[in-house]
Amino acid sequence: MSLTALLASGCASTNSGAIPAGNNTYVMSKQAGMFPTGKEPLLADVLTEATSFCASQKKTLKVININENMQPIGNFPKATVLFSCEN
Repeated sequence: MSLTALLASGCASTNSGAIPAGNNTYVMSKQAGMFPTGKEPLLADVLTEATSFCASQKKTLKVININENMQPIGNFPKATVLFSCEN
């Protein structure tokens, strides 16, 4: 991998995808990349992706819990949503 590709991959945000967390319950998170500005739309992105995940099952998103860490000092900004997909 070239140095440019390595640096570019470090700058990108990461998304966990929907991770099963129990009976019809999922966790999804998104974390900012190496140089966060603190203005990344992480929560909006996670909610949009969770909504799409449920829609792919012909169900509706039901948010159970939201956790946001938007402080870039000492930790990358991250948004995590615990949700279920309801009929």
